[in-house]
Amino acid sequence: MGPVNQLRLGLHGEYFGANDFLIAGDANQRLAGGLTVGYTLRRDIELFGALLNSSNRNQRNRDPDDRDPELIKTFGDLIVGAKWILPLSSAATFGVELGLKFLSGISELAVSPSSTSWWLGPLFTYDFRRARDIPLRFHAGASFYADNSSNLHALSGVTRATKEVAMFAYGISPNRLRLALALDAPLEKFFPRVPVVPFVEYHAAYVTADADRDFQDFMPPNCDPTDITKKACVDNRDIQFLTLGARAAVYRGITTTLGVDIRIRSPGFPYGPPTPPFNVMFGVSYPWDLNGLTRTVVVTRTVEPDGPWKTDGNITGVVRSAKGGRPIAGAIVAVLGRPRARAATDADGGFATANLRAGPVDLQITAADFEPTTVNTTITPGQSVNVAVQMVPVPPVAKVHGQVKDQRGTAVQASLKFVGPTTLEIRSDATGAYASALPVGSYQVHAEVPGLIPQDFPFEALGGEDKALDFVLRAVPDDPNVALNGQNIIVKKPIRFVNTTAKLTPATEQLLNGVGQMLAAHAEIKRLRIVAHWDSSLPKPKAVAVTQAQAEAVRDYLVARGVAGDRLITLGHGSAKPLVPNLTPANRSRNRRVEFQIE
Repeated sequence: MGPVNQLRLGLHGEYFGANDFLIAGDANQRLAGGLTVGYTLRRDIELFGALLNSSNRNQRNRDPDDRDPELIKTFGDLIVGAKWILPLSSAATFGVELGLKFLSGISELAVSPSSTSWWLGPLFTYDFRRARDIPLRFHAGASFYADNSSNLHALSGVTRATKEVAMFAYGISPNRLRLALALDAPLEKFFPRVPVVPFVEYHAAYVTADADRDFQDFMPPNCDPTDITKKACVDNRDIQFLTLGARAAVYRGITTTLGVDIRIRSPGFPYGPPTPPFNVMFGVSYPWDLNGLTRTVVVTRTVEPDGPWKTDGNITGVVRSAKGGRPIAGAIVAVLGRPRARAATDADGGFATANLRAGPVDLQITAADFEPTTVNTTITPGQSVNVAVQMVPVPPVAKVHGQVKDQRGTAVQASLKFVGPTTLEIRSDATGAYASALPVGSYQVHAEVPGLIPQDFPFEALGGEDKALDFVLRAVPDDPNVALNGQNIIVKKPIRFVNTTAKLTPATEQLLNGVGQMLAAHAEIKRLRIVAHWDSSLPKPKAVAVTQAQAEAVRDYLVARGVAGDRLITLGHGSAKPLVPNLTPANRSRNRRVEFQIE
C-alpha cells in the first residue's frame, strides 16, 4: 500500500496475436487497455478500481451459420474493490481483498447487472529487506471468483466457432478458484537513479463450474484419441501461466511497467476459452499526494497598531537529522554576511536568531558528525520566519595503521589490499609504515612482498577507532629441489605416483610442498599450468585419462596446502609429447613426468 491519502493513477495495455488460436486456420489479435486508480484511505485500507476496454479481431473462413462479427469491441467494463491489511511483523503482512467487476451490456447503455462478478480471498506479503536485508519480496494471493459473465450474451443456438470467439472476445469464463505466487526484487540500492524492480509471477486457476455441454465431444466417453472419428480428450479444469516483467521509476514518481504472460496450460474446451500462448503488458502510473491540496499552512503575524513599521525580523526553526528525524543539539546556525548573527540549537534542536535587517539571507548550519548545510530564506520586516533544517549524518569512519617488516625486523615496502564494505589498495612507505581511513565494517587485509610469504588477516573496523595492524612477512624456506626458471617451476626430482593411479607417493608430497612454498612467495605468478605426461605403455585414451587424473591430484594437493584454486590449471597429455623415444625402461621413466608451466 502507498502512504495515506495518496492517489495512484495508471494507464495499462495488453496485446496478443496468433494464428490457429481459437479456430483452425484463424488469425486472432487482441488489444486491451484500461485506466486504473488506487487510493489509500487508511494505513490498513486501500480502495482500487479500473475502467477497461478491449478490441478483438478474428479473421477466418466463416461458415454461413456463423454470427460473430470480425471485430468485437467492449467499452466501459468497471472494476471496484478494496483491500484490508494487518501487519504480522516488520516483514510479514496479511490481507484480504474483495472486488466487483461490472460488465458493460452488449446492447444496453449501462452495465449488465446480471453479469456482475465478484471475488474474495486472502493476501500475504513477506519483505526480506526488513528481515534479512535481502532485496526480495514474496507475495501470495488466493480467491474464489464468482464469474457471472455468461449472462452477458446468450450464446445458445450459435455455431461452436461463434461461441468460442465471442467467449474469448467478451471475457466470458466460468466460476473458478485462483492462486497467485510472486517474487519481486527492489533494486534501488543498485540503481538509485532509476530504481528497477524485476518480478516473476505464477498464476493458476481451477474451474469449479459444470462443463459446457456444447463441447462434450471433448470429454469422456465421447472423446477417444485412438479413434480418428472422435475428438481428442481435452477436458482439464486447470489454467496456468507465468508472468515475467519489470517496473522502473523513471521520472519524478512516474513508473513504467513492461511484462509478458507465458502460457503453461490452457483449460479444456468444456471449461472456458483458451489461454493465449503469450500476452504482452505495458503501462505507466503516477502517485499523487492529495495532502498537498489540503495541507494547512499556519502564518504567524504580529500587528502593532501604533508606532512606525519595523524594519527588522528574526529567524526561528528546528534542526533535525535527515536519518530518523532526531533533533540535533548544539548545532551552530550562522547568518552569512551578518555580524553577531550566530545561534546554537537547544536540546530539542530549536533555535532563534536576534533581530536582523530584512532581506534575503543564507544560513550555514554546522554540527559534529554531520555534513554542513546551507539554507536560503528571506527575513520579513516585523515577522519571525520559521525554517526546518535537515542535516545529513557523516558516515562513520575507522582508521587503521601499522608497519610491515620481514622476519629479521627490516622494514619492507609491501602491497596491502583491504576487502570489505569497500576495496582499497595501498603501499607501505620505505619505513614499512602505512595508514588509511576506511568505512566501518568487516575487512580482510592481504599483505604481500615479492619473495616473502604473503599474509592475510581479518579484522573489524569500528567507528572512531584507530586500529594498529603490524605484519611480519617471512621468507620462503629454501628447497634445493624446487627452482624458478623463466616460465617454468623446475622440480629437480621426478613427480611419482603409485603405479598407473593418481595416488601421490610420500616423496612426491614433499616435493609439492616446495612448489606450494614457491607459489606463496611469488604472488606475481597468477596462473600455473600443471601438465602430466605418460609413456607408450598404455592405450592412448587410457594414458590421457591417467595423466589428467594425476594432474588434478597434484592440483588438489596444492589447494589443500593453501594455494588458490583459480591459480592452477590441469592438463593430461597422455603419451602425446615424449621427451625421448620409448625404447628402454629408463626412457619410459623419463617420459612419465609432471611439468609446471607459468602462464
